[in-house]
Amino acid sequence: MTTPSAAPGRDVSAQEEQAGVADALAHDPSGDARMPAASTGEGGLLSPALRATTIGALALVSLHAFEALALTTVMPTIARDLDGESLYAMAFTATLAAGIVSIVWSGNLADRRGPRPPLLLGLLLFALGLVGAGLAPTMPVLVAARIVQGLGAGMTSTALYVLVTRIYPPRLHTAILAGFSAAWVVPSIAGPFVAGVIAQTIGWRWVFGLAIVVLVGAALLLSRIVRGLGQEVVAVPWRWRALAASTVLAVAVLVLNLVAERLDALPVGVTVLLAVAALGVVVAALLPLLPRRTLLAGRGLPTDVLLRALAFAAFTGAEVYLPRLLTDRDGFSPSVAGVALTLTGVSWFAGSWIQGAWDTRFEIGRTAAASLGLMTVTLAALATSLWLAAPAWVVIGLFPLLGFGIGTLYPRVTAQALGRAGATEQGFVSSALQIGDSAGAATALALSAIVFAAAGSGVPAAYVAVLGAMAVPALVGWLVSHRVR
Repeated sequence: MTTPSAAPGRDVSAQEEQAGVADALAHDPSGDARMPAASTGEGGLLSPALRATTIGALALVSLHAFEALALTTVMPTIARDLDGESLYAMAFTATLAAGIVSIVWSGNLADRRGPRPPLLLGLLLFALGLVGAGLAPTMPVLVAARIVQGLGAGMTSTALYVLVTRIYPPRLHTAILAGFSAAWVVPSIAGPFVAGVIAQTIGWRWVFGLAIVVLVGAALLLSRIVRGLGQEVVAVPWRWRALAASTVLAVAVLVLNLVAERLDALPVGVTVLLAVAALGVVVAALLPLLPRRTLLAGRGLPTDVLLRALAFAAFTGAEVYLPRLLTDRDGFSPSVAGVALTLTGVSWFAGSWIQGAWDTRFEIGRTAAASLGLMTVTLAALATSLWLAAPAWVVIGLFPLLGFGIGTLYPRVTAQALGRAGATEQGFVSSALQIGDSAGAATALALSAIVFAAAGSGVPAAYVAVLGAMAVPALVGWLVSHRVR
């Protein structure tokens, strides 16, 4: 299976590719690394001017995909080995929360200096986080390492979105974003199974070691284009208010998770008060980080950001509990439990492929409504099937529908949002999209941890409660999908 827009250009040597980049830079003294294809509108994703950029960007996305899917697969094993099951959700939320801060920082930095500084720093932080997680002696140390990973992931992901808007012509935006989804295919197929086998044979720590190898490969590929991404300082001010708000937001999300961890030790009234206060802080801190009226589903960019955030919240809050469910309820090994993640990753790509190939044939409002409607129905069906004690194959068969729903929505809404950005707003729009995703998913994970603990952490009640709760953001997205234009 190939990406729909990967129409290869003529075969050229590495020297010719580098000459094309140098020529582009020679005609752009600012160093804004705009490739010939971006200015002339010619060629595809693998045309001579864009080939190195495309391969390097897809390699980095594949790294994020492998690490995310591998960790989701082996986290039940890690939590048991480190006696840290109470921090199960926190291991995921910590990464997302840290990413919120680095997304704002890197978006601002990219507007001032271009995508190179956040890309390089993000790769370094991600590597340090992988090393720390692989060597972690306790669950709190692993969570700390995941925070460092989150800082790196937020910086690199924002840098990639800026690359899309600066280097690729608008007609290729949906295609390259569909390519990002395609980069999840191989990690989705092999990642969960490989991670499960590694955890069962030589130990889960080596999963992080393998991720470091993938990181080095991605860095080597990207090194060919990083040299051409320099940019003089642009007079874009530091968004200190946004940086402060992102830090407050990250702390509030972590507090929500700590409430879940201490649910048994705190009085019910105190727990409710802390949870409500933390949610209030989350909402207040989000306001300066997103386009105006985002939380009210304002037409245009605000709804683009909101729909992505709601879809990702629903998907992530359910996905992280899937391997744990199959391990706890059905006694599956990590490698077998990872099959469900594999199928879901492939279905996500299938939805993205359809949008990449046929995006002009479907009105975006109807596409969004159909995608979020499918996600809502699927989550409700999953909760019902667990309540009725349906066999594992039913759960494994239903979950890919969730991936197809979000895969259909993601590239279309993202391309539309990026297309609205002006030259000095690319970093802000990119960071807003990422913040919406990270804040939505982190909040959903925190609330799912509270729901899971409140339901007694047992099978099936706790899992039914979590899946039912995650249907709520998908339903809200469906209700406001008509506002996306």
